[in-house]
Amino acid sequence: MRRTLDYNLATLRISRAFISLLCRPNDDAKGISLAWIGDYEIRMQAAAPTNAVEQPLFTIGMFDHDAQCFIDNRVCYSLSEGAVAFEALLLIAEPVAGTPH
Repeated sequence: MRRTLDYNLATLRISRAFISLLCRPNDDAKGISLAWIGDYEIRMQAAAPTNAVEQPLFTIGMFDHDAQCFIDNRVCYSLSEGAVAFEALLLIAEPVAGTPH
């Protein structure tokens, strides 16, 4: 039951962020902040267009503010895929944030 609730909350967060992303001007490259854990921020950004038939909706990435670089970035083709990516990045960030750089 707890896992289902966590997934539903992650899906809701991703859905809201995606709507916010759609409402932003096309030249706004910063993205939407989904979570901060220590020096790490998980962000949603518009996906770059590709030549593929199916276009991604957005990307979710983990940014290290100390190192000023992205650690991981995942391309998402659906909101549910975004929720799974978000939860996976949370699991990566939580143990890393507790250790010194």
